[in-house]
Parts: sequence; C-alpha cells; structure tokens
Amino acid sequence: MRQGYVTILSILLLLPLATLTVSAESGIGLEERRVDAMDMDSDGFPDMLSTIFAINSTQDSQVGVQVIVETDRLVIPFWENMTLTAGEMKFGSIDIYAWEDGDYHLRMLIWDHGLEVITEEVDLGSFDLTTALSPPTLGLELQAEDSIFTGDECQILRSFSDDVGQQYDALGVVSLTGVPWQVLNDTAPIDCSSWPAGTYSVSLQYTNELGFGASTTVEVTIENHPAPDFSILVNGQNQRMGMGCSVVAVPADNQTDTDLVFSWLITNPKNQETSESDVKDLDCGLWDPGVHKVRVTATNPQMQTTTLGVNVVRLPPMDPSDPSLGNVSDNTAWPSSSSGEDYEATPLFLNLQASAAAIGGGGIIFGLIFGIFVGLLLTRGSTDSSSRLEEVMGAAASSMVEGEIEDLAEGLPTYTDPQGITWRQHQDGSMDWWDGTEGIWVRFDS
Repeated sequence: MRQGYVTILSILLLLPLATLTVSAESGIGLEERRVDAMDMDSDGFPDMLSTIFAINSTQDSQVGVQVIVETDRLVIPFWENMTLTAGEMKFGSIDIYAWEDGDYHLRMLIWDHGLEVITEEVDLGSFDLTTALSPPTLGLELQAEDSIFTGDECQILRSFSDDVGQQYDALGVVSLTGVPWQVLNDTAPIDCSSWPAGTYSVSLQYTNELGFGASTTVEVTIENHPAPDFSILVNGQNQRMGMGCSVVAVPADNQTDTDLVFSWLITNPKNQETSESDVKDLDCGLWDPGVHKVRVTATNPQMQTTTLGVNVVRLPPMDPSDPSLGNVSDNTAWPSSSSGEDYEATPLFLNLQASAAAIGGGGIIFGLIFGIFVGLLLTRGSTDSSSRLEEVMGAAASSMVEGEIEDLAEGLPTYTDPQGITWRQHQDGSMDWWDGTEGIWVRFDS
C-alpha cells in the first residue's frame, strides 16, 4: 500500500517535466552545413572561412545561427538571424576573416529564439589561417625643426586604422594623453606651436571591442625662445657736427630684421630725452656737440627684450654759422674744441701780453713766499733775523752774478724781473724760477 503511494507521488512529480519536454520540442532543423577556406589576398594561404548552412522548420520560427570561433587568444561569436515559416528552408552564410595567424576552431549552434533553447550544436573543425585583416595601428608624426622654440611652427600628425574592428563592427575609442590642454578633434593635426616650453610625451592608446589594441608615443621638446641678440654700430664717433654719422642696431647672425622691433631713447648733452621706434638706425650727423647717451631696446615676437647702450660723442663744427647745420639757437653751451695737431706753441717772451701776465703773477707769488720766510726769521729774534736776512740777500745776490745763471739755465732763455727773480722758459712754453736759497729751479704753475 505504501509502495503504491510512492509510485503515484513520483508520477505526479514527473508530470510537469513531461509537459515541459513536450512544449520545448522545436521544429527547427539543420539540413546542411559546410566550411570553405578561401585565399582572399592570393598569397597561397587561406585567410578567410565561409560557413554555409541550410535551416528548415516545421512551424513558424525565429531562428539564430551562431558560429563560435576560438583562437589561442580570443573567442568571438558570429550571428545570423532569420525568420522561417512552417515548412520553409533557408540558406545562409557567415564569413570569418582571420585577424591573426594561427588555428581557428569553429562550432555552430542553432537557436530557437521563441523557446530560447539550443536545438543543435555542431563541431565544424579547426583551420590554419594567415592574417587577412590588419590589426589596429596608431601613428604620431612630429613636423617641426630639429630644435623647437616657443612660438615656432609645430604640429603632430595622427593616423589610425583598425580593419578588424571595422570588419566586425567592433571599433573602440582612441584616447590622447600628454598634451598641455584638451584637443577636441580626433583626427586633425595637433597644433603645438603655442605650447609652453617643456618636454611632452604625447601618446595614443586604442582598444576595440574584440580586445585588439595598439599604442604609440612621440616626444616633443620645446625650449624657451632666446632673448634678442644684437649689437650697436656707430659710424662717425668723435667727428664734428655736420659730418656723416649713424647709429645702427645690427641683429646677430641667428636672427633677422623681421624677428626684432627696435625702440630708441636718446639723452642729449642738455639731459633732454627723445625717442624713436620701429627703426633700426639713427642719423646723428646734426646732433649737437657733446656726449649723447643712446639706449636701444629690441623686442622679439615672444615679447622678450634686450637693451644695449652706447655713448655717441660729437665735436663742435669748424664753422658754427654754416647754414647746412640747421637753425642753431644756442652754441654757447657747446664744449670748446682743441686745435689738436694743428696747435703751435707761441714762446712766452715773444708775446708781450702773456709775458707781462706771467711776470706779474710770478712777482706776486715770490713776494708772498719771501714775506712768509722773513716773518719766520723775525720770530727767532731781532739779532738772528737781521743776520739771517743779510745772509739770504747775500746768497741771492751772489746767485745773480752774470754768467753763472746762464750756465745754470742749461741753454734755455732767461729773464730777470724787476723783483730780482730769474726765470727760464722751456720749448713747450713752461716756466721755471731760480730759488737762490736752495740753489734749484722751481717750476712755475700758472
């Protein structure tokens, strides 16, 4: 009795499974399938597999044909979906292009999408293929001079390809890193001419939905642009007013006139300032006599500056009234001009006015010196002073003996003034007076 209950209970439990099995039966069948290996690039090696199949159904069905391809690295499913009516048979194919060299193992699964069940699974075998699709590639090409300075022309060209991702509609996203600021366009050249100075490691990275990836990097070094380099050339330094004169800013060999903009600040001998801009040379032919302070500032396109200075000396003209000198309003402040090599010394004794002046000045000086000397002698006592004064006067008188003084003059012309002082004149016009007390010639400084 108890055994009968267990049997009935088992039957009741199995009834739903039986019902499910019956309801899960599908009318979809795989009538035919095959795999053709093909050589698409005609190199003698197969690089593509074409799976061909025929599907029928005894009832209206939504059919899915799935071919699963396995390599050492990847497992990729390929699908073909179709709709069949009762009693209909359809043919289809799935092409598989080799994405790498190696063995490709294929399995085919037939799905009943209405029941969400696999109605059939077939092993299609393994095939040795060569690459038919190029893997993802990335490229970065720097177009610039060997040495890049801030502001120089600079751009980076980008390239990208992914035959595998494009063939199987599995493209990924290319990412860019290492740039100082965001680059919006994905394909246009990268403009690096405005980047700050520094070293940049610019990289591209890519991975498609099938797991294929690539990366590339380029180094970009940008240096600070050198400061303006130039020199100042003065033509006509220490020449007279009215004669040719120019001040020229000369760029260095590594720079051109278009690279630099020059501005000038000139301070004349009266401490008055004038300025010039956007010129590289000045005409100083009519500058007033004296010292002119010239400062030149060069500015490059990167707004870097360099300042140099020079003093320009101009001499007075030979004829201040020359109309070619322009309207000269005040020439009294001009420095006096030496005759230079044209100067000829005039002997003092041949010029009566100069002789009188020299003799008068010498007498006054001698009187002062003699008065001080006598005063010192008097402080020692009246007796000693009188005797000392007589000795000095006697020595002075003895030094003036005719013939002796001429021997001591060393052949130079001599003259004795009314005060009794003997003078001699050198060829350059300088004067000495004879100190009888010390017995030496003393140079006279006017």
